Amino acid sequence: MMTEFDLIQQFFTVKNDANIVASQDVIKSSVAESLIKGIGDDASVVRLPPNTELVTCTDTLVQGRHFFGDWESVDQLAYAIGYKSVAVNVSDIVAMGATPHSVLLALAMPKRLANETWLDEFAKGIHEACSEFGVVLIGGDTTQCDTLVITVTAQGWIERGKAVYRDGANVNEGIFVSGTVGDAGYALTHLDRDIGRQLAHRLHEPTPRIRLGQALANAPHRATAMQDVSDGLIQDLIHIAKQSGVRMQIELDKLPTSEPLNQIPIAERLPYQLNGGDDYELIFTLPKGADIQALQSQTDDTLITKIGNVIGTATDITTNNAKTDKPLIELVFEGKPVTPDDPYPFNTFPDLAGYQHF
Repeated sequence: MMTEFDLIQQFFTVKNDANIVASQDVIKSSVAESLIKGIGDDASVVRLPPNTELVTCTDTLVQGRHFFGDWESVDQLAYAIGYKSVAVNVSDIVAMGATPHSVLLALAMPKRLANETWLDEFAKGIHEACSEFGVVLIGGDTTQCDTLVITVTAQGWIERGKAVYRDGANVNEGIFVSGTVGDAGYALTHLDRDIGRQLAHRLHEPTPRIRLGQALANAPHRATAMQDVSDGLIQDLIHIAKQSGVRMQIELDKLPTSEPLNQIPIAERLPYQLNGGDDYELIFTLPKGADIQALQSQTDDTLITKIGNVIGTATDITTNNAKTDKPLIELVFEGKPVTPDDPYPFNTFPDLAGYQHF
């Protein structure tokens, strides 16, 4: 019988194995050098660089809620589940403009998964993501549970005063998104279709936009508000609109679309692009004068698309809700307003609630 400490030692302690350990570039990086004490004690110890601020987030993934609930899928997707657990948390660090540093893993799982085959694949996913994103697994906890529950806490740092929040968007600024949107949402519900299978990597192995987040925090005309697309493009834009006290207009015909998803009729694909979530692209606002080409050149030519504008201020803002006489997010298609009374290009006006955790 494998004990908790055997499990940690065998699968989650960093080893000199190319398949499950951070690359040598990461090992030699300032991230690794800043780690004073990692796995093996009651807590980790990290040395912060001077003139920086700590950025921390945590996220929980639950079987049957955040990934498929049937045991066959859990067995088959062990690597992807581990990889995504790290990626979604790194994305939250990136959405602040920060440099990711380390992650902690709390793993609750049933005995049926406490075997070498499943744990080896899961650990490979964890460590491969750590290697790719330049972070180190520095601690955590394991316990038994009837279902699989994974909680990852991520840490990073940013130069003092440089963090990008959700509350800084201003009237007349542009609204931008990285990459393409809708891919993961479509794949989630259509893995039985060819296009869904083509997009499965976007669902199972998302890519945090690390270099872009850093560039947006440090550019001469830096991002004024930013977050990642986790619960749906519209819902996440509403978070920015509420906290910034602004109204936005989104041009549906400008949404960046991948080649596979572009094969789907527009009325069918747009709801996935607006509500699908799980893309982990960055949405952000930029002032006039921002140099998009320079941003792209700093980020390996990451696609950056302007999808709308901040068109006005919202009124009667309260802490938990924004009450206005106009919608916070207006939709237009080819210059024409899209409304419940005139929903084209939709057949009927979509529900824009996005993913709901409760």
